[in-house]
Parts: sequence; structure tokens; C-alpha cells
Amino acid sequence: MARYLALDLTPDGILLAAGSVSRLGQVRVDQVLTWTEAEGTPPPPLTLDTATALGEQLRQRLKDAGIAPAPVLVAVGRGRVILKELRYPAVPPTDEPNVVKYQAIRELSESPDDVVIDYTPLSNGVPEGERRSMAVILRKDLLSAIQKMCSAAGLKLLAVTPRPYAVAAELGRAQANGLAPQPETPGAAVATLLLSPVGGEFTVVRNGEVQFTRDLPAPVFASESTLLAEVRRNLTLYTSVGSQYPLGALHVYEADGRYAPRLRAALPLPVHAHDPLQGFVLELHQSLRGRCAALVGLLVAQASRSLAINFVQPRQPQSSRDPYKVRLVAVASLAALLLFLGGVFGYWKVHDAEREIVQLQRRKQDLENEVKLLEPDAKRLDAVRKWQARGVNWLDELYDWSDRFPHGKGVHATQFLASAIPPDSKTGKQPHQAKVELKFKAPDNQAATHLYSELHYGEAKYYAGVRQTTIAPNSDYAISANVNARPPQEYTRAPEKFTPPDRRGYPPSPSTKDGKEGKGKNR
Repeated sequence: MARYLALDLTPDGILLAAGSVSRLGQVRVDQVLTWTEAEGTPPPPLTLDTATALGEQLRQRLKDAGIAPAPVLVAVGRGRVILKELRYPAVPPTDEPNVVKYQAIRELSESPDDVVIDYTPLSNGVPEGERRSMAVILRKDLLSAIQKMCSAAGLKLLAVTPRPYAVAAELGRAQANGLAPQPETPGAAVATLLLSPVGGEFTVVRNGEVQFTRDLPAPVFASESTLLAEVRRNLTLYTSVGSQYPLGALHVYEADGRYAPRLRAALPLPVHAHDPLQGFVLELHQSLRGRCAALVGLLVAQASRSLAINFVQPRQPQSSRDPYKVRLVAVASLAALLLFLGGVFGYWKVHDAEREIVQLQRRKQDLENEVKLLEPDAKRLDAVRKWQARGVNWLDELYDWSDRFPHGKGVHATQFLASAIPPDSKTGKQPHQAKVELKFKAPDNQAATHLYSELHYGEAKYYAGVRQTTIAPNSDYAISANVNARPPQEYTRAPEKFTPPDRRGYPPSPSTKDGKEGKGKNR
């Protein structure tokens, strides 16, 4: 069996597992080494400046633990990479890497020279002729720091992959071996929750493919209520991205049963606790066993040669082999002969070409001078365009508010206020572009709750700070929200045909309490 080391770079240190894999794909974990704040002095953050010293300390710790050097597989956290789901036309496999990387670079804000891009194809699920892939992006300085650390530690670096992909590989092994239950519905997606004192990760996996993943910040684990709220938020986010695969279960990586029972009681889907080291290392503390899911997953992926993302060897275009190589050689020889004859003829054209080059250089210099003269105008035009982009399309906005307004008996609007929010006078920033406040009457709070939910949950991308207020008497309600500007093509609401409400009794007869707004209760 071949020996490997699996290393997980966590926010609070390093987790390392020594294991071996067989040619038949069997995995064995022999020893786990933890180097975190819990053991005393944690390792320094990994950078190009600290990589050498960190690697030397790691080599000494491996020696003290009796772990022999071996090829190493490294996992990095979700927060250290960028994921982009891309769609593109069907192209030959030899051209696909270039197409995917080109699209990823177009949507990237950083320089392509500063990052490493790899990708993994996804199940189609789209119209025929279109392909999907998940592009994953890592900064080159982090990859260089990992390579430098492994070199100082005397280890051969085989792979660097995001932690969610290693967790997905571990879950596939556990389900195949009966250590984790399969989803009740074939083809359904399952969620995984990896927890630690310094944060965690929420990942959705379907058929071994990572469909959705998010980083969980450390403050989430301050209490059970905040953790539950964050899990619910991630479930809602996964549903809101338009995935066609419903979640069948949630797998919590833990061995002490601390969180799974509470999540099982609060969530509407099955929740399973899972120990990734079950059957392997027995002496490791229960609080650390769940955190080793990525270590086991790295070994599983290496055993099956199924590592989806590898920044050490990202996917590259493959040169196609031409079966008519002899013909190509003949054509190349003929082309060389023609090139020689063309060179002889071109020799006589050198003088004319040089004269033309001089003219073109002069023309180039004139154009460069003209560009410099026009630079101030271009900057002013760009500033005007940015200023115009801050505005809200009020016609479309009013149309959408009219469409989402509840149409029921006894529900009618009394006031609609809309105002633009100017940029900050000091910073020039403008987080939101406008504010809208709608006051209306309704026999109960169902209409207000419905409108609040639509803005707060259904369209949170375009509305922020949504507030629901009940005004005395209780039949008066107010909804306010900050509006984010969007282009006209993103106004896609199409109202259904409806029957106007009965106008009898409208407007309502005035009362002595009309116009007196009580102190609202904000939701």
C-alpha cells in the first residue's frame, strides 16, 4: 500500500493524517497529528515569509511523532478560494480548459497572473448543447507558500484542493460503505456541516459533486441559537439560488453528539451525526474527530484518482493526435519550400516595407498623442456614466410594487413615499440608492406579513433594511425598505390578471383616530 500524508490548513493551525491507500481503492488512516492552539503554541499564519520556518517546525513535529515523510495532499479552507459556476456551449474536450478559464477570467476582479484556476465539470441539467462547470480560483502567493512550506518540511507536494471537495469525497466513501445513510430520494442532494471552534463550512453535495458551499464565521458558534440561525440561512440561500435538486438530509461531522440532536429537533429535514474516523484512529479526542473529514477525504480521492480540483496540476488543453502525421510532414515540407521562396521575394520588398514602417510609426505616435489629449474627456464621461448608474428606475419600481401589493378585501394603500438617497458627503459611497415607504390598511396582519416576506426573503438582493410597522389602530400598517439600483432587464415581474376589489365602502369613513399614528412596532 502506498503511504501519503493529508494536511488540512485550518484557521487555528494544522491537522495532519498519515495513511495509506491500496490499488483497489481501500483507505487506512494510521495516525493523526494536530498542531493547534489547543496543544499550546499554534503555528504562525502561512505566508511566503513564514513558510520556510513553518515547514522546518512541521518536519520536527513529524519526526517527534514518528511519522515518516511521504507525498502530501493539502486542503485549504473555503474562505481561501473563489468558486464560480460557469455555463458555455459544448466544445471539444481539448478546447474546454481554455473556454472555462477564459470565462472565469472575464468575471474575475484580480489579475490572471496572480491566481491559479482549475475547474471540474458538473452534471448537465441544462438544455442540450450547453455545459456546466465549477471554476475554482486560488491566489498564487498562497500556492507558492504551500510549496515552500512542503519543501522546507522535506515533503513532496502532490495536490492542493479546497476543503469542501475533500469533504465530498469522504461523504461518498461513507455512504458507499454504509457508514452514512443514503438520501431517501435517489439523486437528491445532501448537505454537510463541518464544525470547529474557529469556524466551519456548509457544503451541498450531489452525486459526489459540490453544488453549493459557504464559509461559517467563528462568531456563529457563540451559541446554539446563532448556529441554528446560520444553518437555516444557508438552507434558504441554497434554495434561493434556483437549484433543482432538493436537500435530502444534513450530515454533521462530529463524534460527541453535541450539535446533531439539537439541529435534528429544529430543522425540517433528517440530520445525521457522522464520525469520519470511525474504524480508524481510536485514541483521538472526540472533539477533534469530526474536524478530520477533509483528511480522510484527501486520502479517499487519492485512492480513487478522483480529486476534482488540484491547483498543483490544473486542467490544461490537450493536444489532439493527428492520425495522418505523414501527410502533415509533407505539407510542412512544402510550406517550408514556399516560405523560402517567399523569403527570396520578400528580400526585394524590404526597402518598401521599411519605408512603410517609418510612416506607421509616425502615425502611431500621432494617435498616442491624440489619446493623451482625450484622456480628460474620457474620465469625465466615465464619471457621468457612474453617476447615471446610481439612479433607480422608478417606473419599473412602481410597477413591481403595484404587482406585489396584496389584492384582497379591505386592503388598500393610503400613502406611497419614495425618495432618493444621496451619496455620503465625506466618503462618496452610496450603499443604497433610494428609500420607499408604503402605508396601507388591512383587516389583519396577513397582507403586511406577506409583503414583508416577499421583500425580505424573496427579493433581498434588491431591498435591504426591510421594516414592518403596525400603526394604531391595528388596521394600519407600514412597510419601508432601502432600494438597490438595478438595470431595467432585471425587472422581470409579470402580474397575473386579477379582478379589482369591490369599491363599495371605499374610501372608509373618517374616524376620530384617523391620522394619528401610534408608535409602530418594528419587525
